[in-house]
This record gives sequence, C-alpha cells and structure tokens, in this order.
Amino acid sequence: MSTKKAILVGFGIFTLGIVISLVMIGGREKPPKKPVQNQSPLVEVLSVELESVVFQVEAHGVVKPRTETTLISEVSGVVELVSDAFVVGGYFQQGDVLLKIDPTEYQVGVEQAKARLAGQKAKYLQEEAKAEQARKEWDLTGRSRDKAPILALREPFLLEAKANMQSAEADLKKAQQKLDRTVIRAPYDGMVKNKQADVGQFVATGSQLGETFAVDYAEVRLPLTDQELAFINIPKWGASAELGYSAPVDLTASYAGEERHWNAQLVRMEGVVNEQSRVHYAVARIADPYGVYNQQQTTIPLQVGTFVTAKIRGKEAQDLYRIPRNAFRDLNSVLISNNSNKLYLRDLSIVRAEADYVYVKGGLDKGDRIVLTSIESPIQGMDLRISGESQVERTAAKEEPKPFGNSSASDNQGDSDSETDKPQSPNGEKRVVKQDPLPRT
Repeated sequence: MSTKKAILVGFGIFTLGIVISLVMIGGREKPPKKPVQNQSPLVEVLSVELESVVFQVEAHGVVKPRTETTLISEVSGVVELVSDAFVVGGYFQQGDVLLKIDPTEYQVGVEQAKARLAGQKAKYLQEEAKAEQARKEWDLTGRSRDKAPILALREPFLLEAKANMQSAEADLKKAQQKLDRTVIRAPYDGMVKNKQADVGQFVATGSQLGETFAVDYAEVRLPLTDQELAFINIPKWGASAELGYSAPVDLTASYAGEERHWNAQLVRMEGVVNEQSRVHYAVARIADPYGVYNQQQTTIPLQVGTFVTAKIRGKEAQDLYRIPRNAFRDLNSVLISNNSNKLYLRDLSIVRAEADYVYVKGGLDKGDRIVLTSIESPIQGMDLRISGESQVERTAAKEEPKPFGNSSASDNQGDSDSETDKPQSPNGEKRVVKQDPLPRT
C-alpha cells in the first residue's frame, strides 16, 4: 500500500511539472520575425527611347586666308613713302597706296618716250605728205596708180615712218607703266601679314616688299576619314556655295581666355586623298572673319592661324537609340533590365559611335532599360534592385537564376535536384556558388 501511494504521488508530481512547464511556455512572448532582406544588386538604369538624330562630325584645322599675296617690286629704286597701314596687322582697302618708290628715273623715261614719239609722228607726217605729192605727180602722167612702182609712190617710206611712230607709242606706254609701278597699291581689302621694306630702303626689281591677305573670306581645311564622309552631306563637285550647296559648320576656338563660336559653311571637297594618312579634305569658309564689313554688329575676330574645332552638321537619321558610351561592356553589348527587373545582356546594331554617345539601330525591346552600374559577375535572369524605385516584398517563390548557355535539359535536371544536392556549409546554410560571366543573347 505504501508502494502504490508513492508511485501515485510521484506520477502526480511529474504530471504537475509538465502542466506548469506547458503553462510557462504558452505564456512566453513569441520572438519578433526578422524582415526578409532583398540581396539583389542595386543598380542605376537609363530608359532610352527612339529618336531622330542629326549627326555631327568633328574635325580640326587651322584658319587660313582664301587669298594671300606676296608683294614684289616690279621696278628698282629707293622707297620714299610707306603707308601707315603698311604694318603687320594693318588694315587697308582696295586701291589704297601702300608704298611709293622714287619715280624720278621713270618720270625722265616717260618724257624721253614722249619726245621720241613726237619726233616719229613728225617724220610720219612728212612721209605722208611726200607720198601724197608723189601720187599727184604720178596722176599727171595719165597712167593708173596700180601700175605705178611702189618707190615712185614712196609707200615703203610711209610704212617705215608709221612703224617707227607705233614703236615710239609702245615705248611711251612701257615707260608710263614703269612709272605707275613705282606706286604699290592694295589689290583688295585686306591686312598686312609681313612687312619687308621701309622708307629709305633700296629695292631691286623682284625684291619682296611684304605679304598681305584678303579679309573677305577665310577658310579651314578639315581632314575627314572615309567613314565620316558617310554622315555628312558632301558638297557637289563644281557646285557654288553661293547657290546654297553647303552644310553649316560651327567653329570653336579660345579667344581672350573664353570659348568662342563662329559660323561657317562647308563649301567644297579638295578632291584629293592624302597618300600618307588616307584622309579626305573638306574646306569650310568663314565670311568676314575680322568683322570689317559689318561695323554695326560686335564680332569677335577669327584670326588667321587660329586652331579651331569644327562641328559639321551632318545627315539626319530616324528611329535610333542614344546610349552613353560608358554603358557598353565591350564594342557592341550592354546589360539591360527588363520590365520585371531581370538582368540580360544584349548585342546591339551600332550605327555610329562618338566620344560620349553611341547610336543604335536595334537590339532593344520595349521596356528595356540600360544598366549603368558595373556588375562583376552578371547572371541570366538575375533579380535587380533599381535605384530610385520603392522595394516591394515578394511573396511568391523566386526562380533560381540560371547561367547563360545551359540547355533546357540541364535546367530540368536542376529543378529535379533536391536541396541536399546543393552545396551546404557545415551549419546547414547554403553556400553561394560563383557563376560564369553573362554570355550574350
């Protein structure tokens, strides 16, 4: 009896302990659940749309005058006058006197030529009178003049006198021309580039006096590759720029510490390919580069010799994507994020690549966005977090990312594998396996 009682008491105590434990466990507060964190890469994306693009072709060149002249003395003598405008950078107008050479010798030559001409004219008049007298005397014979000897009519003497008179006239004209050439006048509106003669200096025939250039137009010779020619409107051969056969060009250069712009026109192609560099040369023309013809408008002068950057307005193309150049992983592929924020690699059809942007004809689907953030090991179908978008918890199970290039059979095999087939750490957590780089699709 005492043994049974002890067993019952022990069982009661055991049961009471279990009840008390259950009560205590049931009354304990449940620990808070940790929020599920999205470990997908955070990236920046760029939405691109089809647009019309007017291409610009950039080239570089040096401004040169369209017309440049070396002034050479056609007579010899001492320079007795130099114009105030005949200095380096001096501006002059067509017909202005730039230099004068001592004309004394040539004035004497003109007077001597005039005297010789007067003497030959007198001789010609004498011979003409004698010839007329001879014709009258022949007529008194009653015979026809056609049968008269030429010496009887003094015709050779008259022709000689006339030739001498014409020679004297030519000598006078030549002497007068030399006298006129003692005054050097400006052949056009222009500026002095180089001065090589001054007052008191003796110059011989053929001596260089200076260099000038016209200021009505300036030109820039622009080298273009064969590929760049495909994106500009090439001027027609033989077409005149005044008839509108030209493309606008924006010239940029530094002046007084600031970047300045000038308008120009692409007026012609030189028609010769450089044998060493294999480039073509186009010529851009700038009207009134120094602003001397338009005094009412303040114009920054585009000086001869300035190195300029030229942007030629080219052809227009429709339905192109403009993508930043730094978004490309290699020559023609980019990472994109689709509407579901999945990562893919796309090969694009490139039309033109510039320093900052690449213009693409196709290869993108509607809703695709260009991934700008660099991803070290991208995987096909990888989930992405988009910078600037609100993150929504996904309640549905996510499909495991699959490497590019795996066949459907391998995908099915991967789906049938159990969780125990995946690499695990000793504590049971899954290890991350580094995937192959993202191949192109």
